[in-house]
Parts: sequence; C-alpha cells; structure tokens
Amino acid sequence: MILILSTPNDDDTNIVMEHLAALGEKCLRINDLDLFNGNIKMHYELSPEPKLFVESIYFEKTDLSSVKCVWFRKFGFFDKFKPYLQGETNIEMLEYLKLEYTTTLDLFFDFLKDKKWLNHYSNIKKINKISTLIASQKLGLSIPKTTITNTADSLDLKESYITKSIKDGTVVNVKDEIFFFLTKEVKPKTMSRYKGFFPSLFQEKIEKEYELRIFHLNGKNYPMAIFSQRDAQTGVDYRHYNYSKPNRMIPYELPEEIDEKICSLMKNLGLDTGSLDIIKGKDGDYYFLEVNPSGQFRMTSLPCNYDLHYKVANHLKAMNT
Repeated sequence: MILILSTPNDDDTNIVMEHLAALGEKCLRINDLDLFNGNIKMHYELSPEPKLFVESIYFEKTDLSSVKCVWFRKFGFFDKFKPYLQGETNIEMLEYLKLEYTTTLDLFFDFLKDKKWLNHYSNIKKINKISTLIASQKLGLSIPKTTITNTADSLDLKESYITKSIKDGTVVNVKDEIFFFLTKEVKPKTMSRYKGFFPSLFQEKIEKEYELRIFHLNGKNYPMAIFSQRDAQTGVDYRHYNYSKPNRMIPYELPEEIDEKICSLMKNLGLDTGSLDIIKGKDGDYYFLEVNPSGQFRMTSLPCNYDLHYKVANHLKAMNT
C-alpha cells in the first residue's frame, strides 16, 4: 500500500491520487491538519510492540505496518493549525502547542522510517536555504553574492539588494492586515536609514534575462522558463503574481552542464523530488537560488505539458512492488 503524507487542499496530491486510482494502486492519504481536527482517528500502541492505526470516514481502520512506500508530499505545516488558535496570544502556550504538534507528527516518521520513501523525511528535515546554497557552490553552480547580517555597515550602500526570509517565506495575519514575506528589493536609500536591525538575508540583485522553475523527479529535470522580468510587478520575484496579465511560461532546455550539476545537487541532498528556482542572468550565467522539496509542480507541468502527476504516480507504483 502507498501512504501519502500531505496537507488539505493540495491539488498536486489530488491529481496524483487520481492517476494512482486509474493505475489500480491502493493508496492512503493522511493530512497533517486532519490529525488535530478529528477528521482522522489515530491510535498508537507502545507495547508489547509499537503499532499505529488510522481511520477516517474515507477509509477503514488501517494498520500502517502494511504500508510499503511513503510519499512525503507536504506534512507538518503548523500554520494550517493556527486558525484553531485565534485569540491565543501567550507565546509560551503557542510554543508548547507547536512542540506537541510536531512531536505527534514525528511518531509517524519514526514508525515508518524503514519503509521506501519518495523524499525521506530525515533528508527533508536537514534542508535549509543556506546549506543548499553552499552545497550548490561546491558543485560549481553560481549563486548571487549572499550576506546574512544585522548591520548596514557590512553592505555596499551603492548597490541594490534583494532580501528574503532566511528560513521560509510565509504570510502573517495581524488583525485586519496581511503581510507577505516574499522576496523584495531593498534600495540603498532605505538601508542608509538603519544602523542595526534583526538578522536578515541579503543577495545581490541579479539583472535577469528570465527565471527558471525546475521540477526534479528521480534523477531527471523538467525546466520551465518564466518571463517575469517583462512586468514590474513580477520583476523581482514571479511569485508577486499578476493575475490580470500572467507571465509567459514555456518549456526550456537546460545546458547539459547545468542539468548534470542540478542532478548531482539533488543526489547530494538526498532528495528524489523538488522544485528549484534559478535565474538566467543577462551576463549569460545561471544563478541557483533555492530548492523546495515540497514545492508545487502543477505550475510547471501544465504549461509545459510534462504530465508530471502521471510520472509521480508511476514512480510510486514501481516503489509499491
């Protein structure tokens, strides 16, 4: 049996499950949030030996020891749980609940650790933006000049920078306002106002020809070019979507050298799948930015006709034998 560890409203999971059904493969889906809102019942016994059972209105009581392979799609996003905590402002209580939340999910990881995995959880837990930048440099991939600092004194205020989260970008709701923590350009004039600030990540602003979003699956890359620089709204980061005038997106062929280095990077990171962001600079170089092991891949598959959901389903089927 195939187990999918996901999160509610993930369309990539939905589509892959449809393909698995068409292929005659039995699969079970557990959403992180459903373990905490009562939609999925769980029962973990420690003695005489560990046993883990799950049950929901969609499937009967199931012993997870019968699982052959696990797809770590998206699992463990505490922000999905936050609406249940509206009104709670005590930071110690929120930290306690988050720790209980993540420790409960760790029970599943530990119980399933010896199964076949499409992206093993232990490798995903080690991934962070800085370590992947360093790893990519060691393989010969170019990266933008990157600095993490809490003082403007260490920056060249004659240059423009972009800034982004050191860990992961997110969306924060404060009363009636919404704050998006995405990639932003920082002007020298702005930086000159501050001598000290919270430790932040800065990268040189690369003059780009276009952006690349690449989905990697089991040693093969599926690249897409995004012509985001033609729109002022998306010029710094295509994720500042212009829904009234979307960016042009087309299939792309990577230079063989870059393709091989990306495959080597993913292998070194222990990742079977992931969505990578790269910039093609006007200087002709390719600049690696980051990899998201759980990045959505519908946006790459549909415009480029890569049929990635079917390919993922077929890979899971092969693992389930």
